[in-house]
Amino acid sequence: MELGLMLFMVAVVSYFIGTINFAKIISWNARRKDITKIGSKNPGTMNMLRSHGFGLALATFACEVAKSGLTCLLFKLLFTYTGFAPYSEIAYFTAGLFMVIGYDFPCWSKFKGGKGVAVFAGVFLFSPLWYVAIGWFLICFVLLIIIDIGSVISFLYTAGLSIAFTIYAWFKFDMISAIVATSIIWVLYILMLVKHRANISRLIHGKENRVGFKDKLGKIFHKNKNKDDAAEVKEETLADENQQENDKKEDKN
Repeated sequence: MELGLMLFMVAVVSYFIGTINFAKIISWNARRKDITKIGSKNPGTMNMLRSHGFGLALATFACEVAKSGLTCLLFKLLFTYTGFAPYSEIAYFTAGLFMVIGYDFPCWSKFKGGKGVAVFAGVFLFSPLWYVAIGWFLICFVLLIIIDIGSVISFLYTAGLSIAFTIYAWFKFDMISAIVATSIIWVLYILMLVKHRANISRLIHGKENRVGFKDKLGKIFHKNKNKDDAAEVKEETLADENQQENDKKEDKN
């Protein structure tokens, strides 16, 4: 009975934390724009990338991953130090499940939310395979630059993590924890595919939108280069003005 109440508490709290959407928060505070009314109107990382560029998209992804990972870790530690240690992994992944549900179907927004990729990724942040999650992210980041189709990379990234964790769990976890954890992971993966059904349809018909990732990265470097050029011109101008002042003083003398 106590275990059931504890897991219910995990589910409820995780759901409401999951409803916190950093795409909306960052888009409004940084650009005074409602992300649900621009671009694809999806309050997620990819729409942030298309609508606001690489920097704000990366900030959104990082915040969602951290939110998800830290919430899961919090409940795992809570179970570990309150006499429910054998069920700590179950608490961890239960939190992850309801975080994604809260993000995908927030009660505050008529149950219309994001697609849950970043939150799903965050579930692995403090899992035993955290290093795989980071390494696979870097590989998929490079693939995103090459392929330039965000949905494909999302499917690939989450599928890779799901497969890797399933193998790990069945070798390292006890039977009950392995069944619950892997079941949750694959439910989340299927849910993520369902949320991407429009993308899948466009992929089948060869009409999926490209991210334009190279161009967005290029703009960052071009912007930095312009800043450097402007700073260099300013320094040259100041140097010229100083030289003119010195020349005037010499003429007077």
